Amino acid sequence: MAEFIFSDLGLFCYLKELRKEEFWKFKELLKQEPLKFELKPIPWPELTKASREGLAKLLDKHYPGKQAWEVTLSLFVQLNRSDLWTKAREEIRNKLNPYKSHMKEKFHLVWEKETCLQVPDDFYTETTKKEYEELTAVYTAEQAGQPSLTVVLQGSQGVGKTTLLRKVMLEWSEGNLWKERFTFIFFLNGCEMNSITEMSLVELLSRDWPESSEPIEDIFSQPERILFIMDGLEELKFDLDLDTNLCTDWRQQRPTQVILSSLLRKKMLPESSLLVALGVIGMKKSFYLLWHPKYITLLGLSEYHQKLYFSHFFQDKNKALRAFSFVRDNKSLFDLCHYPLICWLVCMCIKWQLERGEDLGIACESTTLLYVSFFTSVFKSGFENYPPRQSRAQLQSLCTLAVEGIWTDTFVFHPGDLKRNGVWESDASVWVGMRLLQRNGDRFTFIHTQVQVFCAAMFYLLRQPQDNPNPAIGTVTQLVTATVTQAPIYLSQTGVFLFGLSRGKITDVLETSFGFLLSKEIKQEITECLQSLSQSDPNQVVVSFHELFNSLFETQEKEFITQVMDFFEDVNIYINSIDDLAVSAFCLKHSQNLQKLHLCIENVFLDDRRNISNNEKLSLWRDLCSVFTTSRNFQVLDLDNCSLDEASQTILCKALAQPICRLQKLVYNFASSLQNGVDFFKAILHNPHLKYLNLHGTNLSHGEVRQLCQMLKHSMCNIEQLMLGKCDITDEVCKGIASVLVCNQKLKLLSLIENPVRNEGVMKADKLIDCVSLCRLTSCCLTSVACDYISQALLCNKSLSLLDLGSNFLEDNGVASLCEALKHPSCNLQQLWLAGCYLTPICCKDLYAVLISNETLKTLKLRDNKIQDAGVRQLCEALKHPNCKLENLGLETCQLTSACCEDLASALTVCKSLRGLNLDWNSLDYDGVLVLCEALSHLDCTLQLLGLDKSAFDEETQFLLTAVEEENPHLTILHQPWENDECRIKGVLV
Repeated sequence: MAEFIFSDLGLFCYLKELRKEEFWKFKELLKQEPLKFELKPIPWPELTKASREGLAKLLDKHYPGKQAWEVTLSLFVQLNRSDLWTKAREEIRNKLNPYKSHMKEKFHLVWEKETCLQVPDDFYTETTKKEYEELTAVYTAEQAGQPSLTVVLQGSQGVGKTTLLRKVMLEWSEGNLWKERFTFIFFLNGCEMNSITEMSLVELLSRDWPESSEPIEDIFSQPERILFIMDGLEELKFDLDLDTNLCTDWRQQRPTQVILSSLLRKKMLPESSLLVALGVIGMKKSFYLLWHPKYITLLGLSEYHQKLYFSHFFQDKNKALRAFSFVRDNKSLFDLCHYPLICWLVCMCIKWQLERGEDLGIACESTTLLYVSFFTSVFKSGFENYPPRQSRAQLQSLCTLAVEGIWTDTFVFHPGDLKRNGVWESDASVWVGMRLLQRNGDRFTFIHTQVQVFCAAMFYLLRQPQDNPNPAIGTVTQLVTATVTQAPIYLSQTGVFLFGLSRGKITDVLETSFGFLLSKEIKQEITECLQSLSQSDPNQVVVSFHELFNSLFETQEKEFITQVMDFFEDVNIYINSIDDLAVSAFCLKHSQNLQKLHLCIENVFLDDRRNISNNEKLSLWRDLCSVFTTSRNFQVLDLDNCSLDEASQTILCKALAQPICRLQKLVYNFASSLQNGVDFFKAILHNPHLKYLNLHGTNLSHGEVRQLCQMLKHSMCNIEQLMLGKCDITDEVCKGIASVLVCNQKLKLLSLIENPVRNEGVMKADKLIDCVSLCRLTSCCLTSVACDYISQALLCNKSLSLLDLGSNFLEDNGVASLCEALKHPSCNLQQLWLAGCYLTPICCKDLYAVLISNETLKTLKLRDNKIQDAGVRQLCEALKHPNCKLENLGLETCQLTSACCEDLASALTVCKSLRGLNLDWNSLDYDGVLVLCEALSHLDCTLQLLGLDKSAFDEETQFLLTAVEEENPHLTILHQPWENDECRIKGVLV
């Protein structure tokens, strides 16, 4: 077919499509066009008399092969026949695509040599039929030219994502998939990307580009015909979460993480399509980078497909039936076999046991035990007659090869790698025969990456004091630290297996099987490392409790888990599956020293995909909630974005209402639902220790607000701080909340931020601000009208110390009204926050009057207002007044320039009360900062905190700020210095 498209007959087919006048113009243009390609023109007399067929032969004669088509395509463009240009271009690509042939050869070899589940094609087609149908439907020919698609293939590790993607690549290269949709598909593997530091996208793709193909740059002329398959993003050493420095130019050399992130975020080649494989960890880390993705979920092998696989594996019908019946009768083992890899491991174990005439038995209470069963079966089959010294040496060499690979991200081993680690050719052949290694030419890989990971963990059991250390291999301490601090996925999994192997029961099983002793020091090393990590500065070392819990769960040793859990007083965990819940519940129920728990749980109680009974889920949830009462000093529960159903909500409430629950702070942010609310508010009421309740982002119905108010009015209620930000509180229910404040003298802080309270809410509820000490009404749709009512409250409420009216349309008139109240001697307000209230320099006259008359006001925050230099001048005059006692002034993003720095400098040397000044995000230059620094160095300056982002200035200015900070030990220069305190009052931080 390629010969046809480049023949005169192929040209003739396209020339026939030209109208008479177009054909004549084609000839006219042909007189000069060849010169652009450095070709000699066809003599004009021959052109004049040539028919369409004759012209095709002339083109083929004078410009053989692709040359004729290059000229012809160029002329089609000049004739405005883009239809013919597109049609011919596609036909050329489809009929002659050396890249496609190369991919066919490459992935056929991968499929044959690197797939541990050797099954007939018809079995694989049967088990992935649903996924293929979804993939075919989602990328249809009709979508070409439409907005490009990002498709996520999601599923747990070992469920078959990589295998499916490899098969997809093979099917496309053989012309069986997306024939009319994608001209080019590129397979990007995360593990391979780790070895590349910097290059352009075109250079990255050129590694697999055959020399005989057209220039690779040409393929980008139709990016909508390109699909990028991305696999193994969890294996990347670098972070893809880049907000800046993204790249749009596929020719530009950039770090690999920039190239990949730009593709994922549709900044580079946005018309191209993506097919991305993401596991549980990958979903958490990368899903939000993707542009409107569609999801296809791999659930693994059904019971029918498991049975079918056993038949293919054993061939013998009786053996297959016996093996499957054994697995089917063991629920834990049967559940695990929905993972294709586990299914293969189990079949291999059973095969060896049947060959040796043993009773069938596979321990599976943990993943480690399952691999131990597999490994001991391997060992018995291959080393039964070897002396212990020899078998230990061979096993240790294999495990050294594995662990060096894990620490160096090496998964394909060459002869030099084997020799360096003591694996000789004869040993390698033995391991290949035992299905631990597989050979591809002179290269070796482990039969599956998880087998390499397990062997890597085994290395630490086999090591001996006299062994020469390998600098490429980390210690137990380094491995444990990496495991629980978000290490690359395979290193982390090695650590999880190490925890499992540290269990005494497992060590005994291995020693019995191997016939030699193993290291007994691992558990002590793990314990000491975790204790040290628990005492580390959380700003320096962040422990991933997801990884820690998975690691502890592998041990199944309650005493050890209790010992480790007591190291940690503050735990942050995300639960996204029934497996996560089981692991977290097992660890937390053995915690006796927990003080704070930050928890997000979703996709558990509302997900029935794995047919797990609701009773089982609720039992695990009950175990987790038991930590509220079993921990001696449990104080803070932070529930964020939790999705609970009615039954799980009931269990939570019962646990919180237990008399021995000593919870003091409850945060329930963005809850999917409080169900009917009755049980929840009863639980709050019956907990006498609870002082702080935060429901930020949880939409409350009018009925739930009434229930809340009834609870707050009860004499048993001890809530002192109530955070109801973004709870959909309207003006209609404000009167009810105000009535609570009259009855409840315990409530000191009320936050109603980001609610449509409006002026009507303030007007209806005249007691809303009258009885609390701290009141936050940020973003409550207030205007200057509300300020008259708020002013009255300022005079009535003697205990009100903080009032936040930020992000409301108060304007200068509203502030003028507030200032009248603030000037009154009976006003005791200490902090006034007016960020983003549409203020101008005009309001500063009224603020000046307050500052020189009100000695109680200590903090004034004016962020995000047009205060400008003129307004600052008036404020500085107030600061210099002897009656001014202001301690903190916030002027971030107030459109200030260096022109105001003289006024600020003067105030800094005169005002003795000012301790904090925030000037973040203003246009200050070197000269302005120099003036400020001179004032800061003055002996009369008492400022302790200056809000400035040093990194935003040039090097000379940074040096100036650093120098003045070093000269004044009492001074700290910090970007966003009040952010954490403000977030705590807002209810964002606990």
